[in-house]
Amino acid sequence: MKLLTLSLGLLLMVSSCKSVDEVTPGKESSAKVSANQLVGKWNPTYMQKDKGADAKWTTINTLVALPTIEFTADGNYLSDGKPGADCCGWIGNKYTFKDNKITFSDFKPCPNVLCIAIACDGWTVQKIENDTLVVENCFNVTKFVKAK
Repeated sequence: MKLLTLSLGLLLMVSSCKSVDEVTPGKESSAKVSANQLVGKWNPTYMQKDKGADAKWTTINTLVALPTIEFTADGNYLSDGKPGADCCGWIGNKYTFKDNKITFSDFKPCPNVLCIAIACDGWTVQKIENDTLVVENCFNVTKFVKAK
């Protein structure tokens, strides 16, 4: 009898489990995004939110204008029209796009700067819809709008 009760309890627990994709917080969309949708210039909206499940969009206040970013069809990443790599950053001058993941390469060497290593392996595109790009980076989720 104990074995039957244990088996039924275990079966109930397993059947109620959800896949990782179903419970991952912050997912805007699970639909695959085409690389062609990503290509182009994107202006910052100054809207960000934390990665948490109940995170709310907030407008960031900054005294410095955020750059327009660009993904070119030939795999270059630009920031305000210049190569996008920065010293000690995890963003490179080149990118690849696969399975909604932007992976950067061709990083800028900074021999005279002591950099603190941060484990960041790119950006995840949560959605591209109606000229809005939502990306999850290492620290938060950010919105961009397609430049006209």
